[in-house]
Amino acid sequence: MTLLAIVPGALVWAALAGASAAWLAVVLLASPKLIGPRRVLRWLLASWLSRFMIVAAWGAAGWHIFCQRP
Repeated sequence: MTLLAIVPGALVWAALAGASAAWLAVVLLASPKLIGPRRVLRWLLASWLSRFMIVAAWGAAGWHIFCQRP
């Protein structure tokens, strides 16, 4: 019988996904004065530094996912 274990990293990702889903639900159901995903995205894309940081993080994540040797 195979037993699947949940590693601590998976728990962190699950917690982040749950917190993001809860935040999105609160924003959709509450007042429009709350900070929503559209406002956060507009704020992030307002400067070149944040755009560069997003591309750098995307590149680092891609390297970790696709360029690691087994």
